[in-house]
Amino acid sequence: MSHPVSTDSRTFVLGSLVGPWRILELHDFGSFGALYRVERAGHPEAGPFALKIALHPEDPRFPREVELLQRGVHASIPRFEDRGEWTASDGRLFPYIVMEWVQGRLLYEWARVNKPTSREVLHVLAQLASALAAVHADGGVHRDVKGDNILVTSGGRAVLLDWGCGTYRGAKALTDSVLPPGTSSYRAPEAVRWAWAHRKTAEPYQAGPADDVYALGATAYRLCTGTYPPAPDEGSGPQRRLLPPRELATVSVGLERLVLACLSHDRSARPPTAALAISLSIAAKEKDATKPIGPTLAAADTDETSHPGPRRRFVVPAWLSLGAAAVAGGLLVLGWSELVHRGPSAPVVPEPPPDIAEYVHESPTPEAPDGGVGEEALASAVQTPRPGSPAYVLGLPMRREPFPGQKKPPCAPRTQKAINGGCWWGPLGTQKPPCGVEAYDYDNGCYGPVLTLDAPRTPTSEDP
Repeated sequence: MSHPVSTDSRTFVLGSLVGPWRILELHDFGSFGALYRVERAGHPEAGPFALKIALHPEDPRFPREVELLQRGVHASIPRFEDRGEWTASDGRLFPYIVMEWVQGRLLYEWARVNKPTSREVLHVLAQLASALAAVHADGGVHRDVKGDNILVTSGGRAVLLDWGCGTYRGAKALTDSVLPPGTSSYRAPEAVRWAWAHRKTAEPYQAGPADDVYALGATAYRLCTGTYPPAPDEGSGPQRRLLPPRELATVSVGLERLVLACLSHDRSARPPTAALAISLSIAAKEKDATKPIGPTLAAADTDETSHPGPRRRFVVPAWLSLGAAAVAGGLLVLGWSELVHRGPSAPVVPEPPPDIAEYVHESPTPEAPDGGVGEEALASAVQTPRPGSPAYVLGLPMRREPFPGQKKPPCAPRTQKAINGGCWWGPLGTQKPPCGVEAYDYDNGCYGPVLTLDAPRTPTSEDP
């Protein structure tokens, strides 16, 4: 195997070889993988292929993705071509996968450009449900179905990407977090409730086919209405109101019926993917499915549709006010208000401790994964701005160690408490967990860190 003299799988020289594959261009790269357009050396007529190579040596995600691609032989799953390992100049081994090169647009971009009818959307969803059915029948689960993992070609073929987030029966767990890889906006209600109920024991949630069905329903809801379903509640109380799609968009009766079935809060009420694929195909034949999908008057305010009920208010955490009282004592709470939000229209969740970072905060965009290897790079489309997603958090468990620059004990006796080697404001009044984005949960109370004047800016992202 020939290769450039490099220790970085993102710095291949164009024209160099990775196994039998000649590098044509670097298309994109994410946290775990770099994606290249390649051709088979000596056989350029075979057309371009997609080569995804790990950015970390011996990454176990890649063998898992190979397994799922080989199991999922379907027109809406990228065709597997080859696998191997590239040896860097320092001797480290980087696994790679070669798949067919899919030329198309990301799902939501496809809808924006083509303004599809309900029939065209139903055909796309039927293909995806059929692909999932093939994998589910063999014990596999995708775990990150969403718009940014779906391409639609010019011929109307829908392809589900990023199988590196998936798993299959008997596979070894690769993470020790409560929730598996996925994206917050597409999490099933039972997954959200499990994460909250087991936040202290960290017992892992086992995603199944019903999670993929819910995610496909959330994808279809966003595709048709331009907004996401309301975020599930963490507890067992009343669920948030879901506006029927036809209140927001001119969708067919059959399309609305099936989308709502996929979004059922009762996982047993969601249709199996094999039956769903058939039902979607039947609904595409209905007469009212020929009309283009467009917004209704009720969809004018995406904030109202994404978050039904009273408008959200700008809330300053109670403990932030306590911080002002401590200025005379030589201490300030610095930077935390920026972590809580950057303004009334751009909420930002404070960075949680690493062991729960995967599922607590919303990613920079609604489509960004909490974990796994994103493969949006297979698209040949320009990203467009996306509407806001459901803003929900499960509560922030107390950190195991202080923030950089956080005050160390002794702490002020009346307003502060020493916890895990740092000083914390609280408990904050009568507020009880879940504390949401405002504070950290501890001992049935809510607390905020006491930061000193020389505290560095808290990072807005870190590896889970």
